[in-house]
Amino acid sequence: MVARLFRLRLTLLGSVFRGSFAKGLRSLLLIVVLAAVGVALALLPVRLISDVGERSVIDTIIGSVVLIAAFVVPFFENRRNLEPRQLALFPSQPGTVAVALLVTSVVSWPFLLLVTWLVALGVFRSEWHEPGWIAPASLALAALFALCSVRVVSAASRLMAGARHAGTLRTAGLLLFVAFLPVAVFAGATAFGPAGGAAMADTAEVLGWTPFGAAFAAPALAASEPGEALVRLGIVGGAVVFLIALWIPLVWVSNQSIDRPLEPDVARRGLGWFERFPARPSQVIAARQLTYWARDPRYRVALFAIPIAPIVMLVAFWVAGADLRSLALVPLPIVLLMLGWSQHNDVAMDSTAIWEHVASGTRGRADRAGRLAPVMMIGVPLALIGSSITVTVLGDWRVLPAVAGLNLAVLFVSSGVSSVFSVMMPYPTTRPGDSPFVQPQWSGSGSGLAQTLSMVLSIVLAVPAVWFSVSAILDIELTSNLWALLFGIGYGLFVLLMGVLIGGRIFDRSGPELIAVTQVFD
Repeated sequence: MVARLFRLRLTLLGSVFRGSFAKGLRSLLLIVVLAAVGVALALLPVRLISDVGERSVIDTIIGSVVLIAAFVVPFFENRRNLEPRQLALFPSQPGTVAVALLVTSVVSWPFLLLVTWLVALGVFRSEWHEPGWIAPASLALAALFALCSVRVVSAASRLMAGARHAGTLRTAGLLLFVAFLPVAVFAGATAFGPAGGAAMADTAEVLGWTPFGAAFAAPALAASEPGEALVRLGIVGGAVVFLIALWIPLVWVSNQSIDRPLEPDVARRGLGWFERFPARPSQVIAARQLTYWARDPRYRVALFAIPIAPIVMLVAFWVAGADLRSLALVPLPIVLLMLGWSQHNDVAMDSTAIWEHVASGTRGRADRAGRLAPVMMIGVPLALIGSSITVTVLGDWRVLPAVAGLNLAVLFVSSGVSSVFSVMMPYPTTRPGDSPFVQPQWSGSGSGLAQTLSMVLSIVLAVPAVWFSVSAILDIELTSNLWALLFGIGYGLFVLLMGVLIGGRIFDRSGPELIAVTQVFD
């Protein structure tokens, strides 16, 4: 089995050069450039930093980032990995398949590029050469940990998501990457600031006691503290043993289970957002809502109008002579409050399709949850990106957890309140196909009342999270800020969940009445 997979891996290794001459040349240049980047990543700290202790901090942080990426990325993107289920029809035991896949995974371009970087580290770090066996052992364990992480996380992702949810996972991974990219940029900017050295040393110390950074902290400790270096090696070795022990049962489960086959007559291309969501009620509604937000001018006009309120407020405070730096916390929560509140009349906006939900027996909570997809996909990255920008303006990274908790709580709370009011107090709005600036005439009342009550209730319910976060921001301590983050997320998700459940219950009980009301609007 190992020999066959080894030959297959070699074929896959050379397949990147097949095809046209231009394609093969591009692949070769890409591999050479990536290998050069790995060597440069190992060489630059030696050229730029003369102090051995500072260089060790940099190596621990960079190595941890690489191993964390090897652990996290395969959960969202694993289409190019051989999986145990692909070998289920071979007459081999799960243990044999597990060993063969794990051993032959060394013959792959990502692993060879990782080894290139690790070898360059061992060559350029002269301080790691004594005693001579700890550095090679550490780097070998780092390579094994990355290899096992990719295999285990990829197999677990395939088991949990399968082919039906793979598109959703990739979309979620891309959103998370975009959301945390500004945080990484802010962390890099902070590292080069006046207090960056101490922050980086503290970060490296924490990472050095995790499986991600222990392998890079051990060689630096080998000469001065050999006992502690052995402890770090034990951490990485234990993590590798744990992943291997987890890998074998995952292979067995993968070979014993199959996905529900996809219907051959269902279109899989050209459906936009519907390709990225499974065929379940809430996910289908989410795909439809995302399509609406991308194509319907009524949603775009409302989305473009949301940033106007905080801009007007900031201009008013600036004219009054207020310090704009102290007001950095104000704009983003208002934007997120308005974004979540904009869904408080979504049933009227979607009046031409509401009858499908009632006629098909779609549960109310599925309708409520699906309609929140655009707000969540826009709001969560906006909250994380905006929090990093806010903290950059404030100039203190320690308040980042509290700021993020505040913004996420406001988004979740306003979305939960809107989930209730959109089915409890719908009022007339622009009909599909009409100009987004035309408001229909309606003899009844309710639009002003619904808008006022939903906004006031959103603000009142957000007060606990806002108070908790502002208290943590004023009293700058990392512990209180972390608690503010946890409270903000937990409290906001609780209100959001209750809003979805209560709104879903109202939808189930008043579905026919909603149809009647929306038909009057049309």
